[in-house]
This record gives sequence, C-alpha cells and structure tokens, in this order.
Amino acid sequence: MRTVAVLGAGNMGTALAQIIAGNGHSVRLWSIETDVLEEIRDHRLNTKYLPGVTLHESVTPCWTLQESLAEAWLALFSVPSRVVRSLARDAAPHIRDGQPVLNVGKGLEQDTNKRMSEVLDEELPRHGGIAVMGGPAIADELARGVPTAVIVAAADAELATEIQDTLQNESFKVETTTDLAGVEMGACLKNAYAIALGMCDGAGYGTNTKAFLASVALAEMARLSQAIGGQPQTVYGLAGLGDLITTGFNPHSRNRTLGEKLCNGRDWQEFLRTNTVEGVAACRARDLAHRLGVATPLLHTIYDVVFMDKPPEETMRAFLRDFSYG
Repeated sequence: MRTVAVLGAGNMGTALAQIIAGNGHSVRLWSIETDVLEEIRDHRLNTKYLPGVTLHESVTPCWTLQESLAEAWLALFSVPSRVVRSLARDAAPHIRDGQPVLNVGKGLEQDTNKRMSEVLDEELPRHGGIAVMGGPAIADELARGVPTAVIVAAADAELATEIQDTLQNESFKVETTTDLAGVEMGACLKNAYAIALGMCDGAGYGTNTKAFLASVALAEMARLSQAIGGQPQTVYGLAGLGDLITTGFNPHSRNRTLGEKLCNGRDWQEFLRTNTVEGVAACRARDLAHRLGVATPLLHTIYDVVFMDKPPEETMRAFLRDFSYG
C-alpha cells in the first residue's frame, strides 16, 4: 500500500482519490474548501463536486498541504491550470527530495503559454520527476466504474509505469508514454476545439459539420504538438482524439456548452463567471502557434470569437465557407 496526496477536491481530484483508495492505497485529499472537507469527514460524501458517490474510508480529508504531503510518495495536482503555479509555490516547502508529481489538469499558463509540467518543474526544484495525465475521463463516470482509459506521460518511463500501477484497475486503464509535450498539448487544445464543436450545436449545424471540424482540429493539434517537440501521433490517441470526442460531444461538457451559448444567444459571459472553462485560456495557444509559424485557422477563429468579440455565427460560417484542405 502507498500513500498519495491529492491536491484539489473538485470532481476529478475526488474521483481519482476514490479510484486510488479502491485500489488499496491511502489517499490524503486536500482542498481550500473547508465545507467540502467537512462533508467528506462527516458523511464520506462530496455532494458539491461528485454527488451520489460514497467515498472510500481510505480517503482522508486534509486541511493543510503539509499534512497531505508528509507521508505521500506521489503528489497529485488536480486544480485549474490558472492556479497550478500558486499552489505549487505553496506546496514547495512540503515536497520532499525525490517526491514525484502528477498533474491531471489540462491547460497552458496564461501569458507564458508554458505547459503545466514546465510550471511545476520551475516551482518544485526538489521533485523526483513530473508526470501528466490526458485522455477522455469524465469524473462521475470514472468514480462509478464506467470503463475508462487515459494516458500518463513522464520523461522517466519507470515513473509512468509506477503511476500506472497505482491508478489502473479492471475498469480504469492507463496507457503510458514519454511524450510529455504531445499529451499536454492534446489535453489542452481539445478544450479550445470543443468550444468550436459547441458553436456548431448552438448554430444548429449537424453531425457532419462537427465531424468536419473535429478532423481539422486534430490536424492543427498534431502540427502544433510537433512544433513544440511532441509526437504528432500522440494527439490521434487518447490525449487528443479520445478527449476531443468526450469534450466536444458530451452535452455536459463546459467547453462545449460555452460554444453552444456563444451561438444561440444565451448569456455566455454569465456562464464563464460561474464555471471554470479551460478552453478559454487554451485559445491563447493561438499566440504560440503564431510565434512558431504553425497554421491553425480554426484555433484563430475560436480566439477571434472569444477574445476579439467577433460575431460567433458569422465568424464560424465564414470559416466553414473559406476553409480549404489544400
């Protein structure tokens, strides 16, 4: 049995805590939300983020980072990308020499366009290796044992295998790779492209159009991944294609829902104020693509709608009209 510190008791953090505990390990689950921790302690429930799931007795709520990380062999970060750096700074004094880190959030850092593994490497100098997770994993399905597959990437293949052994069970399959850049880029960009797929729904387009845009999205993801040192084929697996299908076609996806609201006249700004939508920040990868000279016309289209106030339906209609594979 091993101890894992899970930092972040949102839906995915709680679901992974449940999986790890169910695999026979001990979990120290940390959150800044005291009401969430108290409910876990008193009722074994997290109704705010993972309703209907009774948490394993081996999931222990922790009110301090020190308590969570003290005996853990692995520190698992499960927070929005915008707070990864600040959380890492707070956690750094409690990360032991050689303690590995796994990040499961998906995004690039605003302003720097750095991947989360790069952010963690900067802020946690004593770490024992950094790994990331990508792939199509809806938290409530994962926690309920619905068959799910993800991919874990680490520069150290042995670390990726150790994490695989900790997470994997008969219903949760974990693939491994050393392609950190490819997994992170696919996991980040699929959120932005899911907004475009949601725009199709809001505009009343059909499955034909969404499939067309999904194929364009994958090609752009592969090009940008390769430009930063990733393997293009990675995005055609779980971290890209698989995750894009889940995020772009699931009616409950926040990224897809935002795109739908953009094109059906509903208050998408209000939706953003009350929900974490990683795809918005992911659109800023357009700046990275521009700097690297990578053609990403669909990503630019989404950026123009979200950040440049271009009319959503008209802008998407122009893209669909003018795009050429040639």
